[in-house]
Amino acid sequence: MIYGIGVDLVNIRRMGRVIDRWGARFLRRVFTEQEINFCLQAPKSESSLALRFAAKEAFSKAIGLGMRNGIRWHDIEIVHNEIGRPDLNLTGKALSFCHAEGIISWYVSLSDDGDYSIAVVALEKRATG
Repeated sequence: MIYGIGVDLVNIRRMGRVIDRWGARFLRRVFTEQEINFCLQAPKSESSLALRFAAKEAFSKAIGLGMRNGIRWHDIEIVHNEIGRPDLNLTGKALSFCHAEGIISWYVSLSDDGDYSIAVVALEKRATG
């Protein structure tokens, strides 16, 4: 049973301007070390960072809380499996909330084209009854 779906669209150029202005301070606040290292090694690092930012926002929309109630940016990490499929590594309050709500699975889709990066996150809840 679907618990929630979230989507977020990020302007890649805007992400670049934020990084230019705030640099490592912004990166460390929003992304884990693994995410930063992965993105900075990517051919299009701004796009890669924008995709992760969008995925974190999409997750926060899917759970219906936004980035509040103790959920931190680092509680939501975007990782890839061995064949490149994106996934979420949840920790802290994000994971605790999912367990409390009976959320058993999550699905992530990332895409970018031109000036935009988009992410969709769907959360699946244990069926009741």
